[in-house]
Amino acid sequence: MNNKRMNIDLKLKKEKRNEVIRWILYYLGAALCYVIITTLGRGFVMPLLLVPAAVFTAYNERSTPFYTALYGCVCGLLLDSAVGTLISFNGIILGFCSMMTSLFFMFYLRRHMLNFLLIGTLVTALREFMHYALFYLLWGYDENGKILLGVFLPEFILTSISGVVIFGAGMLLNKMFGAVTEHYIEETTEDKPPEKQ
Repeated sequence: MNNKRMNIDLKLKKEKRNEVIRWILYYLGAALCYVIITTLGRGFVMPLLLVPAAVFTAYNERSTPFYTALYGCVCGLLLDSAVGTLISFNGIILGFCSMMTSLFFMFYLRRHMLNFLLIGTLVTALREFMHYALFYLLWGYDENGKILLGVFLPEFILTSISGVVIFGAGMLLNKMFGAVTEHYIEETTEDKPPEKQ
């Protein structure tokens, strides 16, 4: 009995260690996405990699909607800095969407790549619509639709497609630092047959 308890404690310690490593790597991944957007995106339409990164964390992490919402806010604030929108515009959108995504995958949706891509596309569409409507359409800056067709539509398509790359990298991370599936063999002295002499 004592040996079995020790094995469960060892498994719980490994799972806690893996969870801490995963969250550290999530934040490092967000920083990497920010660097890619800010350095390679000058003069080009770039995928907003922080959007699928926030959605994947909400998809992958079970039973932690608060932490995924916080991670979504951080990704949104980084995105605000990268694309030059008002501070907290993307933070509020991605924080709310990350929390709702986490709750949807906890209670309603199966964890599957197609569901992840569908939710990621919907979050990207909401973010692009809000950005375009509040910053351009409301003020009449894009009367002939050049910004919509030349910037927002390609950005939406590239961000939705980049979800596949983010999903692959996230599943690799999950394989290395996911749930502990090791089986522990326990030995108890009470169940041992007597040795033959």
